[in-house]
Amino acid sequence: MEISIFIAILLLHWVADFLLQTDQQAVNKSKSMYHLLDHTLTYSLLWFWAVLIFTTILEHRTQDAITLAVKFSAITFVAHTITDYFTSRLNAKLWAKKDMHYFFVSVGFDQVLHYVQLILTVKYLLF
Repeated sequence: MEISIFIAILLLHWVADFLLQTDQQAVNKSKSMYHLLDHTLTYSLLWFWAVLIFTTILEHRTQDAITLAVKFSAITFVAHTITDYFTSRLNAKLWAKKDMHYFFVSVGFDQVLHYVQLILTVKYLLF
């Protein structure tokens, strides 16, 4: 995988998981499936458009690009939802206990899980 693609994954993930996540989603996703799914749908839609644009530019075949974008965003939606379902609940407990060290350890591990999923999905689906 080229370094430019790796950097794009990091930046797009940051935009999708932090900039596009509302305060309401962030605070409530640990106790509300509505807010969790609202966040992961928004997150996955950004990936849908990014993959669609990226593959259209590289391949010049819109139909293949749409198929890849749907597959990529569906895999990402499921994986991100499962990951955040567990990590957001753990993080809420750690925050309530004011256990800041393990709260940030958990947030960091959550990010590692997301990056691994994205990199593997790019590797096996797009290349």
